[in-house]
Amino acid sequence: MDTKTAFEYSKEGSILKLKGDLDSQGVHGLETAMDADNIFTLDFDEVSSVNFAALRALLRCRRNGIRFNIINASSDVIEMFEDTGVSSFLNVFRKPKGLDISKYDEFGGGYLSRSFNSEDGDSMLKYYGKRVPAEVVYREKSVARKVFLFGIPTPMVGPLHCSDGNFAIDFERIEGKRSLSRVIADEPERLEEITVKFANMCKELHSTPCDTNMFEPRVDAYRNAVLNCKDITDDEKATALGFIDSIPAATTCLHGDMQLSNIITNGEDYLWIDLSDFGYGNPMLDIGMWCFLSILNSEQRIDQIFHLTKEQITRCWRIFAREYFGADTEEKQGEVIARVMPFAALHMIYLGSTYGFEPELFGFINKYFG
Repeated sequence: MDTKTAFEYSKEGSILKLKGDLDSQGVHGLETAMDADNIFTLDFDEVSSVNFAALRALLRCRRNGIRFNIINASSDVIEMFEDTGVSSFLNVFRKPKGLDISKYDEFGGGYLSRSFNSEDGDSMLKYYGKRVPAEVVYREKSVARKVFLFGIPTPMVGPLHCSDGNFAIDFERIEGKRSLSRVIADEPERLEEITVKFANMCKELHSTPCDTNMFEPRVDAYRNAVLNCKDITDDEKATALGFIDSIPAATTCLHGDMQLSNIITNGEDYLWIDLSDFGYGNPMLDIGMWCFLSILNSEQRIDQIFHLTKEQITRCWRIFAREYFGADTEEKQGEVIARVMPFAALHMIYLGSTYGFEPELFGFINKYFG
């Protein structure tokens, strides 16, 4: 007797709740409910099984430009994805574990998350604020694992947790680690040494060919952010999209949030962290982010992110421009800034679309895309 549950789904915005046994016919139904302009969440909480035909159909959806995360998958479903290797190409997540935050000791935090150490000292918990969309958390867990497997130096990633609507991820704890910005804050006499190290690591990353089957082109994320942004004018959108189309293509690695706080060191090893936006593309997309955070940010935000003064971070930018671009004169430094500024404005649209716009962003965006 066939006891399989007939497959069905319901849609709420970009979330599709699935139920039953997923086959290729079911995936075809899902495909008609999704498009390439949004990122969708497929909730597998009530999916009992997935067959080979369904996996092949899901891969076809991804190849056709439809982006989605699969969440709340059962152990049996996860096993099917992992046995076939499909989990290397699609983002598939188990149901998050519960979280008792009292079992962790808080030791720091940034603009969008707080950091805790586990009781046994083996792991570090990254606890996200409610401002961070769930899709960003899921993406960071997936991408961090792929980056580790790809061979980029980074801590190992562990389980996903959820408590009272807040997500958290366990990461390998690096004993004695400090971010590069914290090293400079603690030992300001090392500012030049550490910034040169940062510039060299960025150059190395940007010269590393990326696996274009495993990772996504970063330019697509910027294009989608512009297309879906409701806070800029149609004229600004058109100009920004024209600029995106003019960016020379590249397939080398990009961090996506490249800055001094996103490399940690214990004095011996240097590791990249905060990898939710890792992908491939033109290195100027990364440079735009670093420019935005370093020389275009407010003193308050610079202190919050880097624990440095405006003067210190400006020096870091100048040293970086010298080491990365060979900009060893004021004139060359000015030329670098002129090249980077439109990329910084583009990144402001991306950040605003993801986390919400702040008033000071609009004037700068209008200056380059208005």
